[in-house]
Amino acid sequence: MVYMYTFIVTNMDSSPEYRIKFYCRRGMMENFIKESKLVFDFVSVSSHTQFVNANRLQVYAPGYNIFNWFRRLALSANMRKQCIDTVRVKLLMIATKVVRSVRYITFKLYSCFHYKSEFYETISNIGKLNVQLK
Repeated sequence: MVYMYTFIVTNMDSSPEYRIKFYCRRGMMENFIKESKLVFDFVSVSSHTQFVNANRLQVYAPGYNIFNWFRRLALSANMRKQCIDTVRVKLLMIATKVVRSVRYITFKLYSCFHYKSEFYETISNIGKLNVQLK
């Protein structure tokens, strides 16, 4: 049996439950920041001017937001908590054969694909989205 303990040293004057929730949310936000730095290259700066770097960040931010929408709306329940790189490797970078017939499009996945149910659930969730493009 494995026990996990959390130790928080703080000078906050509040209830212990509030402090635990506060620091858990803070840790989750730091994970989002780390993910955006590593995966979407938010950390690299191409110029010495703030204006150019701010524009670069504005170009990368929609990609991060689109992926988070995809995570909330389309991913299976098992995959929603995964980081972007994990989702990319497990669901997007897979070997598949697309077979088109008159009525259907079928994905033929390789036989030892471990995340087959998550893949098909994600495809089903995408199909259920009511997206109207104008």
